[in-house]
Amino acid sequence: MHRRTRLSLRSSSINDKENDSEQTHLQTTPRKRRSKVPVAREEEEPQEECVHSPKKAARKIGRPRLSKVLDGEELENESTVAPDAIGKLPEREKEYDELVAYVENVLSSDGSGSLYISGPPGTGKTATLQRILNHPPFVKKLKPVYINCTSIKSVGSIYKKISEELDLKVSGTTEKMYQAAIEAHLQRKHKTIMLVLDEIDQLSSSKQTILYSIFEWPARPTARLVLIGIANALDLTDRLLARLQARCELKPHLIQFLPYTKQQIVAILKACLEETDSLARFPEAALGLLAAKVASTSGDIRRALFIARRLVESAKKEDRTTKSDTVVSMGQVMAVLKQVYGASQTLSNDLEEGFPLQQKLLICSLMLLLKHGKNKDITVGKLHDVYKTICTKRNIQAVDQTEFISLCTLVETRGIVRLQGKKEPRMHRVCLQWDEEEVSSSLNDKQLIASIINDVSCLGK
Repeated sequence: MHRRTRLSLRSSSINDKENDSEQTHLQTTPRKRRSKVPVAREEEEPQEECVHSPKKAARKIGRPRLSKVLDGEELENESTVAPDAIGKLPEREKEYDELVAYVENVLSSDGSGSLYISGPPGTGKTATLQRILNHPPFVKKLKPVYINCTSIKSVGSIYKKISEELDLKVSGTTEKMYQAAIEAHLQRKHKTIMLVLDEIDQLSSSKQTILYSIFEWPARPTARLVLIGIANALDLTDRLLARLQARCELKPHLIQFLPYTKQQIVAILKACLEETDSLARFPEAALGLLAAKVASTSGDIRRALFIARRLVESAKKEDRTTKSDTVVSMGQVMAVLKQVYGASQTLSNDLEEGFPLQQKLLICSLMLLLKHGKNKDITVGKLHDVYKTICTKRNIQAVDQTEFISLCTLVETRGIVRLQGKKEPRMHRVCLQWDEEEVSSSLNDKQLIASIINDVSCLGK
């Protein structure tokens, strides 16, 4: 049928003329011209890597409200489900203000700069950058170029992609020609460029030639470039780009997005549920349980939003039979958590199995210092000293300081503690994020906790 139709169209000159006139009409009618980029295209390509203007940047990266997440949007990538309630990014204001201050400083000096943003998936990195691109004072001062590096075919094609976004005329098609065109553009007078390279670790190569060349651009006198790289790894610049540390003008400014804590996840979920008039369905205890589980595993806010959406959908189904607003129970939360994190494990088993003895001793040592110690500013070094004393009294082999620092990092990824400080690791401050009841129920070893917390002799003088 399709073939006959195609043949008839080819043989009919009348239809050809009608088609030509129809196309002419489409090109000359303003209303039709606005519909050249249909909504369906954006839905098919949600991660379009490049933008030409701040308005397009907002459309390409996406600014959905939290209510859309609970109404059934897919959780495909961080930008799709980024918490962006009521014009703000909950619990990421500190990082946002730091980014704004950095960009404002670069613009006021009419210079350049480079940033590296790190953090686990689902911690608001891309969403915060999207908000920066839409910051009103920056709209007229910056030319934004956003590229998701996972979408490029090869490492070297990044130069071509950047050239296309800057509308540069390139004489050839080789990698070096595209690179030369970009560097020539940076030498000419131009509007300050904000180049955002999401998933920048995809540009890694054997000698890191491309990464080095890109991070060297802001050091050019006339570059007027704000380079922002985003990736999950905290030590990417130190591990892959060690030469940048030797020159101050090349060393990027680092901003770390830590996993969301239980308190932060609860705050975001409340804002989300309130926006969809679903907050009354969730008791405080149910929200706390959901947030504690997500914070202890990954701190990924997308996972928390996904679980909340499933619970809301389940409650709405029950509404049809009960003819009233169903309240989410603790049992329902536990059931969904089992499905999400593995049907073979219960929540209590998951938490119990996830805490080896050494991690339990570390957490108990911290609780002892917080309860009976004179100084509440606890460093990793001080915590290690108390931990060693506790191990010695119980004939348990203690780990050395290097392994203890790694142990602290592991506990931090669960959302139980937070390490703060930019000096040597031994001087980092250790802050407990959970309250005593939550820790006790999670460790599931009341006898051990009680014996350590009440053993004041381990604190020494």
